[in-house]
Amino acid sequence: MKKRFTVGGMSCSACASGIEKSVGKLDGVNSVSVSLLDKSVTVDYNQEKVTEKDIEIAVVKLGYTFGNGKSERAISDADILKNRFFISLCILIPLMYLCLGGAIGLPVFYDNRINFSIQLVLAIVILIINRRFFINGVKAVKNLSPNMDTLVALGSCSAFIYSVVMTVLLFAGAQNPTHVFFDSSAMVVSLVTLGKWLEEISKQKTGSAIEKLSKLIPQTVTIMVDGKEKSVYTSEIREGDIIAVKSGEYIAVDGVVVEGGASVDKSAITGESMPEEISVGGVITSGSIVLSGYLLVKAEKVGEHTLFNKILETVKSAGASKAPIQRFADKVAGVFVPIVTVLALICFAVWIAVTGDLYKSFNFGISVLVISCPCALGLATPVAVMTATGRSAKHGILFKDAESLQNLCKTNCVLLDKTATLTVGKPKVTDYVNLSDKNLSGVISALEQKSSHPLAKCICEYLGESEIKVEEYSYLLGRGIIGKIGGEKYRIGNLELVSEVVKIDDKYLPKNFKGKTVIYVTENDRLVSIFALADYLKDGAKEVIRELKSKGIKAVMITGDNEETASVIAEELGIEEYRASVLPTEKYEVVEKYKAEGYFVAMVGDGINDSPALKSAHVGVAMGNGSDIAIDSADVVLTGGNIKALVDGISTSKKSLRIKKENLFWAFIYNLLGIPIAGGALSMLGVTLTPIIASACMCVSSLFVVLNALRVGVEKENKDKVKKQKFTLKIENMMCNHCVKKITEIAEKTSGISKIKVSLESKTLTFYASENFALDGIIDEIKKARFIVERIA
Repeated sequence: MKKRFTVGGMSCSACASGIEKSVGKLDGVNSVSVSLLDKSVTVDYNQEKVTEKDIEIAVVKLGYTFGNGKSERAISDADILKNRFFISLCILIPLMYLCLGGAIGLPVFYDNRINFSIQLVLAIVILIINRRFFINGVKAVKNLSPNMDTLVALGSCSAFIYSVVMTVLLFAGAQNPTHVFFDSSAMVVSLVTLGKWLEEISKQKTGSAIEKLSKLIPQTVTIMVDGKEKSVYTSEIREGDIIAVKSGEYIAVDGVVVEGGASVDKSAITGESMPEEISVGGVITSGSIVLSGYLLVKAEKVGEHTLFNKILETVKSAGASKAPIQRFADKVAGVFVPIVTVLALICFAVWIAVTGDLYKSFNFGISVLVISCPCALGLATPVAVMTATGRSAKHGILFKDAESLQNLCKTNCVLLDKTATLTVGKPKVTDYVNLSDKNLSGVISALEQKSSHPLAKCICEYLGESEIKVEEYSYLLGRGIIGKIGGEKYRIGNLELVSEVVKIDDKYLPKNFKGKTVIYVTENDRLVSIFALADYLKDGAKEVIRELKSKGIKAVMITGDNEETASVIAEELGIEEYRASVLPTEKYEVVEKYKAEGYFVAMVGDGINDSPALKSAHVGVAMGNGSDIAIDSADVVLTGGNIKALVDGISTSKKSLRIKKENLFWAFIYNLLGIPIAGGALSMLGVTLTPIIASACMCVSSLFVVLNALRVGVEKENKDKVKKQKFTLKIENMMCNHCVKKITEIAEKTSGISKIKVSLESKTLTFYASENFALDGIIDEIKKARFIVERIA
């Protein structure tokens, strides 16, 4: 059994380390992972040896709360900390006035007995308000798992006890102290509370993408019962129910449209911003929103079985998982508090021995305790992981764990399956040559409509529907069709079929037919038309290969197609290295070959036959529209099947790793420099820190790593805000709907453009692209198709 439980009251990485040690000691527990950000512990355990109650006892005895339901929302913790801080502040102001007022000439009680007594009472109130530090700190020490609360409690308590002793001695007449630490004891806990409150707010932003995803599933939905609409809770939906979805509503199930039509935004799942038109028979996924129209959807998957829920759980698990780079930080955090406590005692002992000044010795010892920050060590990598995984999920990239997020940027060789990864995986007419002096489109379409062959459907889509009556029709398996219309006999099929009536001359075949499936059409005994069909590249595939090369990453295409077809696709993509005629069982061997050559390999695929290769690669990347087995075998999933997301994923991985290193560097260097300074190492130069300043530094250190991690998503957000410009091209010799289709196909294949519109009436092509879009590429492609083109706007 592997299960995640909620844990409340954790404050630093030492807390997480203590829980992992305590739960990990239980007989039957295989592994334990604590997420400080998610406030959860994930336990892999044997149910026959250990129960949930045993795990709960192990956590609760350390002073933390334990739950089996949903995690508490971070905002509730933030509100508690905010209230605690502002109440403390109201009492802290008069306390600070009594401590510092006299030094700046303000009227105070000059009798120290009265002054110190009032300070004592105010300090006690503030310590009671912030008693969680002391309760948790004591429990942690009792269970041999000291944490940040322990350090804060020690620092604050030491200052308070010293001050109480000095006050008692003052009343007894044995001493006449002029300084006490009541202000420091109260200020330390107040400032730490302020820091934890600000940290909690920042952590909310870290997980904001996940929070937004969680809100996409509605609490209630409308189902159809006996032809009438009925509102029910989403949890009550069952497979087979008919869900009514209106404009502006989110879809709560995975299913099939049984009635209606609508424009649907699937960007939350796929990362693709363009809406999709869905009608009867169309597949719909949870998390999508109906922009316009009305749908009746038959639920096929509900609740935790929906695609959306699986994505959400994976993102949460990835955010809670630990990256390899964090392991060293966790080891340090596990011994950090005991080491700092020993250092503080040594500091106190040295100063008391050298100077004999009790006040100064206490000042330096307490400052060492308070300035030390295990929080920064514990938060250095988790916040970056959660930010990166949350933002990536929003843009159609699903990292299954923190290790895959870290490893993707190490990739220097990407192996890409061709079909349905680089190409759409569905053939379409790419070329049409009419050798007749009359338009035979209707005749050819009428005959092909009789066939159920996939290539026949492609030709029908290209030519449009026809109502011409077919007089005779026969289908020859593996060859094509023979039919009669208007007394004329037609053959539509491969070379073998038409060679029976006409000799095919290579001069009829354009050079760009290489690597394509060719369909011939004859009328009686003469060749009248030729179609070329091929799978075509996905939008942005060329751009992806170009960007991979610019990053110094080797791109290799793997395909089961023959050498000729593979070479055509590779040339079109700009890939120099490819493997053709690769059997499904051989893809794994290709991955192993490149690994043996020293490459860090990422394999990108979509089919069942790709799953062994995906498992074998250092990083397996599956297309989200592929098979379940491929998705389960992968480390990263491009949820919308959008190959362009691969480059974004690599960039996010690289940036998050850089920020993790920055955070860890800061955490170590802060403690390395801060502890000696707090201990008085620079006092000879007049540089000393009070416990108040030390506690403020500790808060700033924690906030820094959290705020720095939020930068992971900045580049992507700015990228999405690129300003679009409208372009218009004039195409003089665009004469018919076939011309319109050809121009549209060229435009659709061009990366970086959207809102494409081709007008036969005005003979124009209009589209939107970035202001620095290079028009030469699309103009050249249109000219290659023998059109006369010029830009007019």
